[in-house]
Amino acid sequence: MEAMVRCGSVELVRGESNVFEVSRGLPRLAWHLVRWLYRRGSSEGLISRVYRAVRLRTDYNQSGSMLSLIGRDIRRKYLTGSDPLIVAHPILAGILKGRPGLIYQHGEVVTPREAVVEGAETVFVPTEEAARAFRNAGYGYDQIIVTGLCVEPSQVRQAADAYQMRMKRLDSTDSLTGAFFSSGAEPVGHIEKLVSGAIAVVSSGGKAVIFARRGGRLVQAARLRFGKNRIDLSVVDVTNWIPRDLPPATLVMHSSRREEDSVTARFFCQFDYFVAPPHERTNWALGLGLPMIALTPTIGPFAPLNLRVLHDHAVAKVLDSMDDARSLGQTLQQQRQEGRLRAMAEAGWGRYSIDGFARIAEFLADKYRE
Repeated sequence: MEAMVRCGSVELVRGESNVFEVSRGLPRLAWHLVRWLYRRGSSEGLISRVYRAVRLRTDYNQSGSMLSLIGRDIRRKYLTGSDPLIVAHPILAGILKGRPGLIYQHGEVVTPREAVVEGAETVFVPTEEAARAFRNAGYGYDQIIVTGLCVEPSQVRQAADAYQMRMKRLDSTDSLTGAFFSSGAEPVGHIEKLVSGAIAVVSSGGKAVIFARRGGRLVQAARLRFGKNRIDLSVVDVTNWIPRDLPPATLVMHSSRREEDSVTARFFCQFDYFVAPPHERTNWALGLGLPMIALTPTIGPFAPLNLRVLHDHAVAKVLDSMDDARSLGQTLQQQRQEGRLRAMAEAGWGRYSIDGFARIAEFLADKYRE
């Protein structure tokens, strides 16, 4: 997103950081409830069923009571302006729809019903398939800009070199390195599989780098389980120390997505595959030639559709069960020997353009240069 905010007077609403800074009173409490439901609703049980039911009925094109409440202070601050304003989440697009100069950046390769929000002046989408969904909702051809995948600029800059190094390692007998990510909600089902999979990889002679929110579930689970298995876990706090070379097992702690992106870029050339839920990092598998191990259960409306795209393009393997996680090291060794990891990397390299953020920045700079 940094590429977008360098365009002079263009303002970016950054989601959680902005909504909590702007909102007061009942709207702020409502945002806390939304965040609580997101984090608790990604686990199993009654809260999960309630969360899923709410998401299924969500329509950001309708100004219901909940949307009116959480959007009260956001509309008060932003709705009357006319300078270009970028939002990157459908809930913010729904709150501010109809505002002059509103730009909606839809960064996902899939477009579930709730993502197609009307009332923006311009919409950025990564693919022509996504563009069709917005045209079917009434947007004109001149309102939709197809950008390519929005991959972090730090990954784009080193993508070609990282791919070449990865392919050489996949063809060699060197140990492979996997990057392990959770979603921000850190659902229990994902955490257990991530930690078990990382332990299996290290026990089989590979390397694992676990990226986790400081103080979150994944940090606690990784420390506990690696300790019980008597496997050394090097803990890296991005604010203090970043190793030049990766030990067999590394836990990288961060406090924000910005910190996580920064340290991910530091190690990106060493990654041979990654393990994560099928959310926004799906773009890595589709454009960077980085094989993906996709976690289930799929949560929310985007993940199952992303999983289908990954399957259709043959760039990912699904990690469904705890048995799959416990045998991940052996499975990856077998897939490497059979050439399947290499095939996944080849299928994902250059599948889509990966300079979406740069194209957005260029478009904004040209349009609003005055």
